[in-house]
Amino acid sequence: MNWFYELFIENFQGCIWLACILLAMIPALEAKIAIPFAMNPAFWGNNALPAWQACIFAFIGSILPSLAIIYFTRFCKSKTSGFLVNSKKFSVKVKQLNNKSSNFKKYLTLCGFVALPLPLTGVWTGSLVAGISNLKIWKCIISIFIGALISCILMTLICVFFSNSIGTILIISLCLIIVFLAIDLFITLIKKKS
Repeated sequence: MNWFYELFIENFQGCIWLACILLAMIPALEAKIAIPFAMNPAFWGNNALPAWQACIFAFIGSILPSLAIIYFTRFCKSKTSGFLVNSKKFSVKVKQLNNKSSNFKKYLTLCGFVALPLPLTGVWTGSLVAGISNLKIWKCIISIFIGALISCILMTLICVFFSNSIGTILIISLCLIIVFLAIDLFITLIKKKS
């Protein structure tokens, strides 16, 4: 862990914003790690980024690879025999996305999936799901951008109000999942009654 500290302190002390963008571009880390990292005064001292700057730079870093991932996934999907679509890791999300009744609900599901600040959710996974699905690319990009913005804002608020406590961030993330599922259930019940 000492090498990690030395790497960032030696190379990014004068440009913490660049470290935030680069961390946000890494799959699985994204804004979930980049925001607390950039705001951490124990790591950066007085040079730590303010909350709004960490949010903006993490958002920029997390959305940069999105379009390339979607187009590359679509290219691989068109050039292969379907092994990518039949992958167990993504087939469940793609089936759920393709089985939604309305297009609006498909894009809302994609946005919500990207917005949840949990492991294996985020821009990279959402972009892979969007690339494998048959949804329109520009609508997927808008959904992913909105989801990434929501995720960055949520992570920033969690870090500001709870002082970067990992346990508290995890509990709040689980509460957000429960709220999202409750809203989806409520919408489904209203549609069934109509």
